[in-house]
Amino acid sequence: MSTWHPPAPPGLHTGPLPRRSALGLGLQFGLQWLWLPFRTTWDFLSSETPSDGNAEPGRSKFVLTPSRYRLERSGTREEWEAWAARALDRGIERGLATVRSKQEFNANHRYQYKGSDMVPRTSVRRRYYRGIGLEGLAALAARRGWQVDWQASTTAEAHLVPLRTG
Repeated sequence: MSTWHPPAPPGLHTGPLPRRSALGLGLQFGLQWLWLPFRTTWDFLSSETPSDGNAEPGRSKFVLTPSRYRLERSGTREEWEAWAARALDRGIERGLATVRSKQEFNANHRYQYKGSDMVPRTSVRRRYYRGIGLEGLAALAARRGWQVDWQASTTAEAHLVPLRTG
């Protein structure tokens, strides 16, 4: 974690978050199969597509897969870093894609996106960085040329923007 990144403001907990309880994980894993068909139907009928650069794809935001269950129960720091890196890469790609679509829109329409609308942004939920904390996520983001927006972030969700260079 030697990559430099802007430091967190004082008072914000940036270390790894506590592990989830075995009982809670077991109940979520077992009971999700009862409500999963209803949730899938609801998502299909509402057919909402996120365009805000959120790092959560499709059903993975609410399904506890066997691999995620094992990660939550006994994941090492390296496994959590890999898990968070994949979520971060997805979020960065979505954030950049959103800006690209706004640039294409600007080229073809009278109304123009300006200023902060043209800055790529993404967010990562705590389920992806629980084992490494915000500090670990900040280091992963810095390696990719991004930084945590500490003012907008909480322990529940980290908001990220490209690194400012100057």
